[in-house]
Amino acid sequence: MKPLGSVRWPAIAALTAVSTLAQIGQFGIGFMVLPVWLAHQGLDAPRAGLFAASQWTGMLAGLMVAPALVARLGAKKTVALGLTATIIAFPAVSWLSWPLWIAPGVLTGLGIGLRWIANESWLYRLVPEELSGRVVGIHETLIATAGVVAPALAAWSGPVGPVAFIAGVALTLAAAIPLWLTAPEHPVRPVTHEPTVHATAQAAPISALVCLGMVVVAVGGISDGALYGLFPLYANARGMSDTQTTLMLSCLGLGGMALQVPVGWLADRAGFGVTVIVCAAASTFALSIFTLAAPVSWLFPASAFAVGGMNSAFITLGMYAAARSAKAAIVRNMRLVSLAFTASSIVGPLVTGAAMKALGNDMLMWPLAITSGALVVYTLGVCEGRRQLSGPSTAN
Repeated sequence: MKPLGSVRWPAIAALTAVSTLAQIGQFGIGFMVLPVWLAHQGLDAPRAGLFAASQWTGMLAGLMVAPALVARLGAKKTVALGLTATIIAFPAVSWLSWPLWIAPGVLTGLGIGLRWIANESWLYRLVPEELSGRVVGIHETLIATAGVVAPALAAWSGPVGPVAFIAGVALTLAAAIPLWLTAPEHPVRPVTHEPTVHATAQAAPISALVCLGMVVVAVGGISDGALYGLFPLYANARGMSDTQTTLMLSCLGLGGMALQVPVGWLADRAGFGVTVIVCAAASTFALSIFTLAAPVSWLFPASAFAVGGMNSAFITLGMYAAARSAKAAIVRNMRLVSLAFTASSIVGPLVTGAAMKALGNDMLMWPLAITSGALVVYTLGVCEGRRQLSGPSTAN
């Protein structure tokens, strides 16, 4: 156990600041506010869905190449590359037009993917094991502020002016300051000969728990990709103003911040399968209310809060499943869950955008409600099947 006095607390604080500032700029502005700006440029649902898919495709590419870049260049330079990609992307969006917007869309996602893997792997290697839970909790709470701060900034300044782009660049540049004040790591070279037990665990079949976690996080990815990429078009179809749109995005973010601790507590107390069923059923109900409620009703922000919380809960539960898996295979399982989330986030806006084109922009929430409802049925089937085969469900 590492003595607490030898822990690099300044480096831990600096890298947490990098994550927080970059998440607000890269995800908050790039994935939540930028689609509002694009909707004002006349982007219809299929093209908005294609742009959102390009962002998630870029993130998928970043997740795939980041480990190799960290091994070759080190974590610090890899994070810097991710920040640079975003800094290039924001002004490029304002200079270009469709279909060239796809290129900065890919860059915004690529920047997040590179920063996510490189910065967080660097950060968590510095944290003592006995304090990892508290540090991770603080870190996740801080980066969740992106879903609140960025829409609030857009509501204050107006999402259609240059302020959003300037803020995105400024916040991403600000993240570079604590990054460059932190002493770099040496590049992590691949290990040639791993212990036999570790290699066996990596090659072992994926457990039922992790498989269900991948399905759950895939539903979360579909919802996240479609909701944040296409919400401005839905809001316009419902007659909402720009201020109402950004305020609803803030409600989604607040739900994501506030409801993750209760979801984790429920998973520990009631079991994974039960928690998935509860969250998926709550998501289906909240999405239905969100569609039926009038924008001026109190039910509208309340259901947005619940929708945001349950969307984030799907991601939390996917990571929970990976964390509860065999420790020797945890890196593999975390990667599988992350890739399932990102790949489904590409599919979500494409399929939902096509459905909105055919049925109307106000139909956004119904495909997502159907997906959540299908998760309830699927998880019930998994739990019942496991119960019949071996008694109590191993998903619990």
